[in-house]
Amino acid sequence: MAPEINNVYWEDVEVGQDLPQKSRDIDTTLIVSGAIWASHDFMPVHHSRDFAQEKGAPDIFMNILTSNGLMASYLEQWAGPEAELKRMQVGLQVPNFPTEGNKMDMNARITRKYEEAGNHLIELEISGDNNLGPHVVGSATMALPAKG
Repeated sequence: MAPEINNVYWEDVEVGQDLPQKSRDIDTTLIVSGAIWASHDFMPVHHSRDFAQEKGAPDIFMNILTSNGLMASYLEQWAGPEAELKRMQVGLQVPNFPTEGNKMDMNARITRKYEEAGNHLIELEISGDNNLGPHVVGSATMALPAKG
């Protein structure tokens, strides 16, 4: 039996509300598949440990497209299938390395709630943190379904 899919409705959220944190393990498979398979980023620092170390990094590291995908997925899974991610802007901070036990903790807080051009919108501050500190920080705008 498929799990029940829920939507988050605009009327049910408030400014200042924190979304539930979601964590994702950061391992070599995620970094390499995100770079090569998902985003066709063949830069060796994302799949060759030797090359990354030659360039001064301790290991391979995640590319920004994978980071963006993880953050977008986090927001969309929280909001449900009727929501739409309208805009997301992030800046990279510290790298995501495949260190044993490393994970990215994704968080968001609603900072604005408004209606515009028939859309029921929320703005969010978003972050993805790992064991070194903030990996990505930024903002997003989502359209949520309305009950009425």
